[in-house]
Amino acid sequence: MLFAEWRLIFTGPADGYVNMAIDEATLLLVGEQRVPPTVRIYHWDVPCYTVGYLQDISQLTPGAQPGQVMCVRRLTGGTACCHGTDLSYSLTVSMADTLIPSNVLASYERISAGVVEGLRLLGIDARYAPPADVRANGQIVATAAQARRRGVLLHQGTIALGHQNLERNPVLKCCTLTPLSDLVGGEIDIDDAAQAVAMGFRRALGVDLSRSVLFAKEKRLARQLLRGKYMQPEWTFRSRLEGAPRSEES
Repeated sequence: MLFAEWRLIFTGPADGYVNMAIDEATLLLVGEQRVPPTVRIYHWDVPCYTVGYLQDISQLTPGAQPGQVMCVRRLTGGTACCHGTDLSYSLTVSMADTLIPSNVLASYERISAGVVEGLRLLGIDARYAPPADVRANGQIVATAAQARRRGVLLHQGTIALGHQNLERNPVLKCCTLTPLSDLVGGEIDIDDAAQAVAMGFRRALGVDLSRSVLFAKEKRLARQLLRGKYMQPEWTFRSRLEGAPRSEES
C-alpha cells in the first residue's frame, strides 16, 4: 500500500537519544505500512554528537567526551555531526514509493532539493553539492546521511543555523558546517527556518504534507528503543558493528 498523503511533524527540541529513537520507530512503522511517509523537523535541547552507523569511535569511551557531551550512534552512515543550534530533519519513506529515486545519489539530490528551496525562502542562495551536502556562498551549510532497512529509506539531515557551543573532540572525525548566521550577518529564528524547510519540501517534492503528530504506537516504540538501545553504551560504543551490510549505509 502506498500512501497518497505524507505526514509533516514538528517535534521541537529533544536530546540525541530521543531523536534517534523516534526516527527508528518511524522507520519500523513505515516498513509495516502502519504510518504514512513522514517528514519530521526537530532540534536539540542539549549539545550532542551523533556518530555514523559504521563510524569507528573505539578511541572514545563512555563518559569520556569533552565536557561529558552526549554521544549517540545513528542508524545512518557518514561521520559524526555536532548538534545544538542546528535544525534537523528526517524523511522516512518506503523504497517502493516512486517519488524518491531508488538510486542513492539521485535520492540525495531529490531530497536535498527541499532543503535548497527552504533556504531560498529564507533569502539564502543555496545549491545541492553532491553527494550529501548543500552549499551557500561556497560553504557547506547542511549535510545528510541515509540508511535503508526493511524496504524503507531513512534520510537524516541537519542545517547549521548558528555556532555550536560544543567543544570538538580531537579524535572524533566530525562534519564541518558553516552556520547560516555567518552568511546573513545575524541570527535565524529556528521556527522560521523550520517552516521554510517544510515549505521547501512541499514545493520540491510536489507532495501533500499533512500536519500531524507522532502516533501513540510510535511513541511507545520510541520509548522501547530509547531504553533498550539508544541510551545503552553498548549501542553507541560497540567496537564490532553488526547488522545491515555496508551497502545499506550511505
